Amino acid sequence: MPRDQVQVVCDIEADKPVSILIVEDEALIASYIKEVLVEAGFEVAGIAASGPEALSLAAEHEPGLALVDIRLAGPIDGIELACAMRERHGVAAIFLSGLLDSEIAIRAASARPLGFLHKPFRPSQVFNAIEFALNPPGAD
Repeated sequence: MPRDQVQVVCDIEADKPVSILIVEDEALIASYIKEVLVEAGFEVAGIAASGPEALSLAAEHEPGLALVDIRLAGPIDGIELACAMRERHGVAAIFLSGLLDSEIAIRAASARPLGFLHKPFRPSQVFNAIEFALNPPGAD
């Protein structure tokens, strides 16, 4: 190896857990998701119940990913929020939804989510959706 090149032999960031922002306006569901993420070894960047709160947390904590409820109460819904977080902070989203009609599905696709989790979901589904989002097939 030439003397002016550096070879990386250990990536310090590789051992750091991925930070995930939870955006869910139902406190019990948000708490459940947090418990699932912590047990799976992820870091929770915060829990937001509204779009403005989520944008503030995203700016402050710079999460690697966000789990976003599509039907948020407040001035903006989860789809608008996911678009804003991607544009302003480079944070991709996995959508959470109880009901997904065709109109919402079309709008949601415009946010380029990394996945969808349909409520109610099991811990394994949350983990699998995150793993798929972080390590998509063919990304190697």
